[in-house]
Amino acid sequence: MNVKFTHYLITRFNVPVNNWETDKNGRPVLDLPWMENRLELFAQYCVPTIAHQTEQAFKWILYCDRQTSLHFLEKIKSLTAGIPQAQIELVDHFDELLIDLKKRMIAASTPFVISSRLDNDDGLGPNYIAEVQRHFTEKDKHIINFTQGVLYDRSHCVLTEIRNSLRNHYGSLIESVQDGKPLTTVMGYPHGIPPEGSTMVDVREKFSWLKVIHDRNMASKANGIPTLRKDIHAIFNLETNALKISWIHTLWFALRKSLSKIKRIFT
Repeated sequence: MNVKFTHYLITRFNVPVNNWETDKNGRPVLDLPWMENRLELFAQYCVPTIAHQTEQAFKWILYCDRQTSLHFLEKIKSLTAGIPQAQIELVDHFDELLIDLKKRMIAASTPFVISSRLDNDDGLGPNYIAEVQRHFTEKDKHIINFTQGVLYDRSHCVLTEIRNSLRNHYGSLIESVQDGKPLTTVMGYPHGIPPEGSTMVDVREKFSWLKVIHDRNMASKANGIPTLRKDIHAIFNLETNALKISWIHTLWFALRKSLSKIKRIFT
């Protein structure tokens, strides 16, 4: 264990948030079909990547709605049983999540804490935790942002690389722990709007994260540089069929992207 910091990875599984009632297709979230869909994605994309981290010195807190059925809680526990860093915490709403998280972090025995966020339908590259900790600096309100990752359009089987994503939601926040000093945590601000007085470093580490695009997202859509590489699933510790690639849809995506660039040039 590092004596300078404690590292927390935070996943808000199904905790209610204001103004989050439907997905991008207008279907309700947090109901039975949503939970079943998210558990499938969680098992296929999220859990394997956390189990595959090269650095194991972190705590993974999964926040669930206190009203979550025992059936679903047991499924989450079963899926994360092989990851000793994982722990499930129950809260009623997002504000309670923040209060609970801050209390845990303030109680840390180290002078600094790091908080990283991960959605339950996304994944992290094998060196993510290690690279966050390697870039640790004794600086309060310091954000570590990973600019390079992978997008996977699950509906169309299109895989793309992202090479310069600024202020994305895979950032990590370093904070100092001092008596009477309030913490923000990485969950306490929109990823595109860093806290006042914060600093940021951009880290160019290939395949740092995996974002899965599916029909139950809030608003995500495919972008980036299309790739036909067949080894990326192994990098993320996923099953072979988890990142199936369609040549036809990839070609169509690349064509539309090229036409869009040409249109911007002449308009």
